[in-house]
Amino acid sequence: MKKKTVFSIFWVCFFAHTAFAQDFVLQAGNVIDVEAGRVIKNQSIVISNGRIVEIGNNVTVPEGAEQIDLRHATVMPGLMDAHTHMALSTVDSRDFGRYYFTSLLEPTAFRAIQGVANSRAMLESGFTTIRDVGNNAYYADVALRRAITDGWIPGPHMLTAGRIIAPFGGQFTLQPEKQDLAEPEYFFADTKDEILKAVRQNIHFGATVIKLVVNGQKYIYSEEDVRLAVEEAKKVGIKVAAHATTDASARNAILGGAASIEHGWLLSDEILTLMKEKNVYLVGTDFPLGSYYAITEENYQVIIDRLKRAYKIGTPIAFGTDVVYYKEGKTRGTATLDFLQSFEDAGIPPLETLRMMTLNTAKLLGVDGDRGAIKVGLRADLIAVTGEPHKDLQAALKRVEFVMKSGEIYKKDGRFQWETPTKIGH
Repeated sequence: MKKKTVFSIFWVCFFAHTAFAQDFVLQAGNVIDVEAGRVIKNQSIVISNGRIVEIGNNVTVPEGAEQIDLRHATVMPGLMDAHTHMALSTVDSRDFGRYYFTSLLEPTAFRAIQGVANSRAMLESGFTTIRDVGNNAYYADVALRRAITDGWIPGPHMLTAGRIIAPFGGQFTLQPEKQDLAEPEYFFADTKDEILKAVRQNIHFGATVIKLVVNGQKYIYSEEDVRLAVEEAKKVGIKVAAHATTDASARNAILGGAASIEHGWLLSDEILTLMKEKNVYLVGTDFPLGSYYAITEENYQVIIDRLKRAYKIGTPIAFGTDVVYYKEGKTRGTATLDFLQSFEDAGIPPLETLRMMTLNTAKLLGVDGDRGAIKVGLRADLIAVTGEPHKDLQAALKRVEFVMKSGEIYKKDGRFQWETPTKIGH
């Protein structure tokens, strides 16, 4: 057989999965338009080759398309979480969020396996895109993303940060005798050369977002430090997420060009207004009461007050949670949905919250041209729920009965469905 013929057969087989992907027509009782903030009744969504090709109440049904009856349900874009840690699951209350036990006792391979369970749970709860912002030992997040992309395991689309870049100590308080305890959780970088090297190494090993800890010690990254990382990452089209909880650190991150402020619990109206002016997103990790050991009633009110003020000012807000803990009776996905209580307590309307969980987060992640809304040409990342999400989002998202990612069904009739792969790397 000639080499050209063999080559042609190879490419026909390689693209067979895409070329002959199942077409679908979803018959929806309601569809949520997150861009306009409205509910549209009795719509059908036609999906071909993993993308939305038609929406309406009188669509053309492709030959051989599978029709799925969701007339009892509401269809909405797949959910997104911009602040996750799939390979971190603290179970020991003595750790107090400092990850000492995790760093000492759990190797990268074990944490990657935790990530397999956590990412599946996120997809089952309706999250089709997540941004993982570090605490993954030696690039467990990158390995997890590759396994999902190649079809070995089910999970959301992922952006991955690799190792968190921070001034010496990261978010730890170290002993002089055990200065390496914070590695590999953090990549210590204090000089300009070290910052450049850390950004480049992360990119080399597969990071698709850069995470900086701007504050966490008495010394913080300057505006120039942040800008150096931002400019280096920008060369390959990557954004920077900045852990910043105070005005001083957030100002440096904003003026340095960071795309998002992670946490930002203590931010003033001045800084929230500056974020609006610079189009810097707040990823507030708004912990609900009872979710984590440190969230007292007093702390919760601080979080809710900041969330109310940010929403009133018009600061861009993307949904992000920071769930790093194991809680009995909860999966990583259901624990993530608990954060909706904070948005409800802050008085944010359900459809606004849903926009933050979809389109807003897609814009922050730079994927809004690909997903984040129900629109012709976008990827078919869709979920369906019963109830009335435009009135009670929290209740509805506890009843996710259908999940589709890239035109493939992962949950139907309330049951997760995924088979051991027979084709890898598509």
